Amino acid sequence: MRTTQRKAREVAERDQALVRLALDMVSKEGFHNLTLAKLAQEAGYSKGTVYNHFTCREDLLIELSAESARRQLRYFQAIADLPWDGVKSVYGMAFAYLRHAVVAPVLFECSISARTDAICRMASQGRMERRDLVESQMAQVVGFAVQRTVADGAYSNPGVPTAVAVDALRAFIFGYATMHLLPRRFRWAEEEGLEERLLVMASMVHGLGWPRLEKEELLAVHRVVVDVVDRTTRECQTG
Repeated sequence: MRTTQRKAREVAERDQALVRLALDMVSKEGFHNLTLAKLAQEAGYSKGTVYNHFTCREDLLIELSAESARRQLRYFQAIADLPWDGVKSVYGMAFAYLRHAVVAPVLFECSISARTDAICRMASQGRMERRDLVESQMAQVVGFAVQRTVADGAYSNPGVPTAVAVDALRAFIFGYATMHLLPRRFRWAEEEGLEERLLVMASMVHGLGWPRLEKEELLAVHRVVVDVVDRTTRECQTG
């Protein structure tokens, strides 16, 4: 391996190690208590080394939101590879988004904060572009599942383009997760009332133009998604 390639790999590995450490620190103390100086001290690096990776704390927050997106992309790709039709894939990706908020609440909250203008103005353009690239890849995977429903004749809302329906569904899921994360209590994770919440999701999806899955189908899809998301989360935490 050439010296330049080796150095590039070392930089990338250090970058990811710093992100994992920052995530652990935020989980324990909150993002408002995280500084690059504290991160450098915890990592055993000089401040200069850390600043070579992140120009400011906002830059680090963007990278944490990118990590959130990378995990979601892995869930979506795994679901897209399952022997499901497009409709079940759409449901599965919706459930995966909610499950991500359950198992990785800090990353999910970072992804919310990283959308604010104040953060985006301070962060470096390079970090923003890398995060946006991952999110565009997520959109492509979701879009492929949606187009399968159209090809199968399973989307029936001529007055609403599929892109609008997807945006509405995403807004609903995001709003539900945010509403219950803010008070540190996420009801979707509770077993009690799960069936009713799955039926709420089915009503939302059906109202937008896709078929309604029955309760047993919803529970089966949800179980598979929980396994996919939880297994991927464990791999990310240990990798």
